[in-house]
Amino acid sequence: MTDWESQVLAITKALDRIEVEVKENRMEVVKLKEEMATGKGAIRSILWLGGIVTFIWTTIKIITILK
Repeated sequence: MTDWESQVLAITKALDRIEVEVKENRMEVVKLKEEMATGKGAIRSILWLGGIVTFIWTTIKIITILK
């Protein structure tokens, strides 16, 4: 094998490894995006629940003060 053929072979192998790493990184990014979306949804749910509980608490306090 000539020198340039071995260089092409080495470059091809390196590109194949890079391709595999890029695919793995892409999958990790997708997982991370899903986890972030789930976390944001949970925070929004907790905030809504807290708002509802605060509204009910405030309403009860106002009603008891007015009686």
